[in-house]
Amino acid sequence: MGLFDAFRKSPKERRVEEAHRRAMKEDLEVYSGMRVEVTSGDSRIFLVARLLELRGDRAQLEPGADGSLMTRSDEPMKVTLRGYSSKAGRAVSMEGTIRMGAGKLWQLENLALVDRAENRANVRIETSISGGFTVDGRPGVPEESCTVRNMGMGGVCFSAQARRDVGDKLHLRVDRLLELDGTFLTCQILRIDARRPGYFEYGCRFVDVDEETERRLFRAMYALYHGLYS
Repeated sequence: MGLFDAFRKSPKERRVEEAHRRAMKEDLEVYSGMRVEVTSGDSRIFLVARLLELRGDRAQLEPGADGSLMTRSDEPMKVTLRGYSSKAGRAVSMEGTIRMGAGKLWQLENLALVDRAENRANVRIETSISGGFTVDGRPGVPEESCTVRNMGMGGVCFSAQARRDVGDKLHLRVDRLLELDGTFLTCQILRIDARRPGYFEYGCRFVDVDEETERRLFRAMYALYHGLYS
């Protein structure tokens, strides 16, 4: 009888059951409390939130201070979540469906792990915006120009003529992003992605980000995500 029941189930019902089985097998509860970036394929959602009350393939999402930038909808919507789990020590990517919940909380269902890897945890948005940086601990040294190649809530990649080393701590300024006007983002070089005479491309992570800077960074990322800047 169970075999015939399986054939009678709709594709959606089978996908939901499969997501639940994967979630239970993966023991996703280890990621409860993790900060995640939430995005939808149609660009209706872009927010930073905290993953709460994770049980099986269900959880709640608590948006950060700028959660009001989301488009609320009565209909469930498929989303991708990306974050970094300090417990597991890895970047995590998950998929699920999101819908309105009580108060400011959102309900997450059909949660399934997509990828676990030692890679960057955040959405990176490709861009080409000029900026400048100074090296931490070197007061009086002139600012050096750079071009931001991509940016996410967790880090940035920029190119410059200046030769710097992995581990260097920098103060980065990004032009034309009104949300970050007057803000210097502190970042640390993790790798040199490209190098040739007079050209270096650096992959960096943000460090020492306070709540106000995170709020401004979120608004800048939202603007970039929705194509308000090129």
